[in-house]
Amino acid sequence: MTSRVLRRMVLGGLMLLSLAANSTVAQPVFASIPEELRGFYTLEMVNATPFSPIRNTSPSNPSDDILLYVTAYGELCTKNILSGTIQLLSSTSTLEGPALSTVRWDIPGSELSFLLNINQSPFTGFDLQSTSGDVYGRLVGAAPANDTGSCGTPPFDTSLSVTMYNLAEATYPTFFPNSAFTYNQIGSGYDVFRYYPSTDIYLAVRGEVIYARGGDFGDEFIVVGDVNEAIDDISTMLIPNRIPAFYQGTYLLALTETQPFSPLADATQLNFVVTGTGQLCVGELALSFPTISGNTAIWTNSNGNLRYTLDLTRDDDPDTFSENLATGEFSFQSLSGNAYGLFAGDKTSLSTDCLDAQGASPDLTDINTLFGLIEQKYPSLFPSGPQTYNQNTDGFTYRYYFDSQVFVAVKNGVVYVNGGQFGNNPSFVPFDTLTNVLAQLTYVAPNEVNTVPASSAGTYAMSFSSATPYSPFADGTTAEVILDANGSLCVDGAPLGMPFTLASDPNIAFWANANTGLRFGLDVSALSETTMSLGVTSTIGQTLSTLSGDRISLVTGCEGGTAGTDRTLANQLFTLAEQNYSSLFPASALTVTQSEVGSNALLRYYPGTQMTLHINGETVSVKGGDYGPDLVTVGQLGTLITQIGAVLTPVYDLRVTGDGQVVKLQTVIRETVNIKRYALTRPDSADLTALEALVEASLSDLREIDSVLISITSDTASQLIFTARVVSNTTLLGITTLRNYSLTFTLTQR
Repeated sequence: MTSRVLRRMVLGGLMLLSLAANSTVAQPVFASIPEELRGFYTLEMVNATPFSPIRNTSPSNPSDDILLYVTAYGELCTKNILSGTIQLLSSTSTLEGPALSTVRWDIPGSELSFLLNINQSPFTGFDLQSTSGDVYGRLVGAAPANDTGSCGTPPFDTSLSVTMYNLAEATYPTFFPNSAFTYNQIGSGYDVFRYYPSTDIYLAVRGEVIYARGGDFGDEFIVVGDVNEAIDDISTMLIPNRIPAFYQGTYLLALTETQPFSPLADATQLNFVVTGTGQLCVGELALSFPTISGNTAIWTNSNGNLRYTLDLTRDDDPDTFSENLATGEFSFQSLSGNAYGLFAGDKTSLSTDCLDAQGASPDLTDINTLFGLIEQKYPSLFPSGPQTYNQNTDGFTYRYYFDSQVFVAVKNGVVYVNGGQFGNNPSFVPFDTLTNVLAQLTYVAPNEVNTVPASSAGTYAMSFSSATPYSPFADGTTAEVILDANGSLCVDGAPLGMPFTLASDPNIAFWANANTGLRFGLDVSALSETTMSLGVTSTIGQTLSTLSGDRISLVTGCEGGTAGTDRTLANQLFTLAEQNYSSLFPASALTVTQSEVGSNALLRYYPGTQMTLHINGETVSVKGGDYGPDLVTVGQLGTLITQIGAVLTPVYDLRVTGDGQVVKLQTVIRETVNIKRYALTRPDSADLTALEALVEASLSDLREIDSVLISITSDTASQLIFTARVVSNTTLLGITTLRNYSLTFTLTQR
């Protein structure tokens, strides 16, 4: 399978799932080789087996050295030591092994394979095998020289792309802010891409087409231009245009004035949504951003050879648009401008969210949390990149990880996997429930979170030094680093979240960002209150540079944004909410405090009600249930703690009525139960353990209760009524007493 075929398959979504299951066959991929393993190798053959076609070489004899080139694109070449001729051995590599950590080259026309572990640092060697897996020996030597010679043919020339990127960053810095952490990255299904951490936007090139995703561009890649056209005139690139608020909203329109050659029939009715960023959604189709020609906004659908235009000079009074919903009129045309008809009708709401109109998965918050956690914790298996965005099919919400060829999908609360090391199965394979997977990912063992002293919190002016030849950061490049009191790190506007530690380096706090492919390490034992030094590596541990500098202020919010969240106060609010509003926030074993990936926020998710309580700095928000799928601000942290703490817990009186039967020595005794208790705290009706405890406390005369069967009769704000069938069997001095009670428990608020 070639890279071209694979790319086409990825664009087709789940076509990979139709392959026959065969987890032992490595699938060819576009292997992006780490920079420290690219270049020119001078190697010796050692440990050659009797069947190896290459014999052991002599370290003292340079004439028998084996010379190899490895390019950034995964090509392998050899060099004739006498003539200097470079020969391409293989242009197709595969990823295999645990976590897809090994690049394999099978040499056409021979039974020879070269294997290189891309996680090794420093370089230790190549393994030499037969294509069937028989070991031949090992090629060892020094790390490669920074020279790729003329090995193979690069699959693309990035020079035009770089010119386009520079123009886009200079013209549209709001969307594409240049910084030390924005540099060319190769792979993930695109020729070259750049990621802008502070705006969470990808700008990518494949062939001559420019794509963008993230921020105001939306959650999926859209075509925003042509490389050559953008270089000639960067204004031809489509960017989010702020269409006046008057025109934003949802319209229900019908096709009128229809021409005979129109592709749609007269009176065809469609929903139109103009978003707050100027994107147009027609039915289920989300179009790109408009070009503005004079006073006309133009949206195109190149696949259908269609376009929609909107006159921005209508006479409607913008001051009264909220009282008098606008009448919508969109001209329906061919790409060349031939009129097909006029979509006309009324604005039906002020909603500007295309996803809301199409419906969103009720588990979407947890699904996004899942994706964020696996990409942060296991970047080699789930490498975030331009292709890794949410997609939907047949009720599945999924992401495809191009470089590892792994699918992760969620449907009806179940997590599924397929592809890569999980095997190419005919359909998704169930892995576990979403709740269980999130619990495993968010569980924090005592030695997994590294505590950074709060006294070191603040903003640091730092610069790079000690760059290796493969570092994307030149020595002297500056960056602003912000460390908050809870340990969250923000580098040049890119939030990295909370630190973690490795068992091998217990004194080192690590922060990782899968999108940029970078990891930052801080030796906590050597940290002072005014200076900081971070080791910069790739996410698989290759050394790149050092980032060091001094604290210049006590500001702890990313680029002056929200300050770090006080974990002690946050936990206090979580506890108060669970005690006083248990119907919304019922505590359970899974309601632990979590750090939101990529921010300073703390949150708790309550599976029983699907509610989330979210605290970012001083801002407290909730979502789920009646609050809807988006975060809704409900107050400030300190104020809410004071207000909730001042509310007196309601007091309830209890009355227990019913009858019982006691059997002893074959004698049946009938009992009438009438118990009263006062000034009790009402248990939650969904908390079976608390209800059983109330039953046991009320029947304290019974030595032992064997079973309690509870059924809720009424649950209102002022009263809780439930029935309980209680069985208690005791034996004393060889005599067994059987007790059965049928009781009604009534809790009434004073």
